[in-house]
Amino acid sequence: MNSDKFEKLFLRLVSTYVKTYDEHSFEICLDGKECLKIGDSTNIVNVRITDSGKVLERIFVEGSLGLGESYCEGLIDVDDKLYKYFLFIFVRAAYDKRLLFSLPVGDILVILKAKFNRAFFEKSSKAENINTHYSLSEWFDDEKDANDFYLYWLNSEYIQYTCAKWDEGVETLEEAQTNKLKFYAQRLGIDENSRDKTLLDVGCGWGGCMFYFAEMFGLKCTGLTLSTAQAEFIKEESKRRNLEHLVDVKLKNAHDMDGQYDYVISIGILEHISHYDDLYAKTSKALKPGGKALFHAIFHTEPFYKVDPFLSKYIFPGGSTPEIKRNLKIFRKYFMEVDRNDLPDYSYPKTLDCWFDDFCKNEEGIRKLLAEKGKVSDVEFSVRVFKHYLMLSYCGLSQKSSLVANVLVKK
Repeated sequence: MNSDKFEKLFLRLVSTYVKTYDEHSFEICLDGKECLKIGDSTNIVNVRITDSGKVLERIFVEGSLGLGESYCEGLIDVDDKLYKYFLFIFVRAAYDKRLLFSLPVGDILVILKAKFNRAFFEKSSKAENINTHYSLSEWFDDEKDANDFYLYWLNSEYIQYTCAKWDEGVETLEEAQTNKLKFYAQRLGIDENSRDKTLLDVGCGWGGCMFYFAEMFGLKCTGLTLSTAQAEFIKEESKRRNLEHLVDVKLKNAHDMDGQYDYVISIGILEHISHYDDLYAKTSKALKPGGKALFHAIFHTEPFYKVDPFLSKYIFPGGSTPEIKRNLKIFRKYFMEVDRNDLPDYSYPKTLDCWFDDFCKNEEGIRKLLAEKGKVSDVEFSVRVFKHYLMLSYCGLSQKSSLVANVLVKK
């Protein structure tokens, strides 16, 4: 199929898309050709594609990786606030049967082939996988600079880099994240009588969960992380908050957990491991008699799940998402009680939308940080990597091919 055919396929896809999703119309400007308006909506998404023949071929041959890299290279130009609506064209074509089966058979086959053209990228070790993202080891030499990058758009009283809990009436991201931590305390039975009890946070991020439980309930918290930047932040923040007697962090693999605790919590680590059986067995050993553990994760529900190649290459090397039914089965091998709870629908898309907005609001500072202290060769490419990641994840999780759940287990 030559580039002209890929262009025609793309325009057919957009024309079919606006019949199914009529909230927006699209003004498509392919280099050297007259711009085309497709759709009747007055909410117009302007899309400019440079070197369109090559870009569209990459999208329909390489799938998500070709789409993401073309955007990061500046060959796809869409206003930040409207970019997700452009991405939805491709995400919904891959996951929405109504849209997909409205297309000609030949187009369907091309789209499905691109969907499953998914290479898996990882580094040489688990520590390198983690530090590539959470310490931005390939972008910065100084761990403080890596932390500053994330603080531009994640900074809060209790930093969370996972899905918030958006119950009815919750209006801000800060409120939604605190709502999640409060709910997880209730799930674990942590209250004013829990002072001086012990908690292990497996994959503790920047310590937000530990700081919350230490300040609100007086728990003695230990965090495990492989990110050297996160560990350094937690140590400094513990001093600043006068919590050194309650919050500790160890550079240690989750599978090497030791000691015994009243509570174990993990918010977002399951997306970075593959040996669930070993992790749950060791969690059971780490709990005191009657102890409780809670695991929060994105779980996939697709029968033919494959990792998104853009995310595994540029964002989460070695990362994946666990399958819900399989993991519930493994939990039941090691725990007397297993209680699944799903977060409200669209909680993660709402969270990602807020992160994206905060990233864009602070983009000037992020660019300056990368230019002055980073070692990236192309600041524009790097900034677009995170923009695309946040909006791609927003679109994908909006399709409900995955869900965000927490599983409470009791020894």
